[in-house]
Amino acid sequence: MTDNLPLNPKPCKKCGSPGEVMKAGSNRFWVECAKFGRNGNCNVISAQASTRKAAIQNWNANCT
Repeated sequence: MTDNLPLNPKPCKKCGSPGEVMKAGSNRFWVECAKFGRNGNCNVISAQASTRKAAIQNWNANCT
């Protein structure tokens, strides 16, 4: 069964850099491009979610 495998963010759809899971507080997660903001000039970021898994699913859904 593949449901037990760790879920990882796909590369950024705009520049190809890795997606990075970010966290604020106990239940605010999102994924952003590794070259987002002060690290570069890419502006791709996912919607926030209450779990890490949901944030990665949001990101991956928009990277196709």
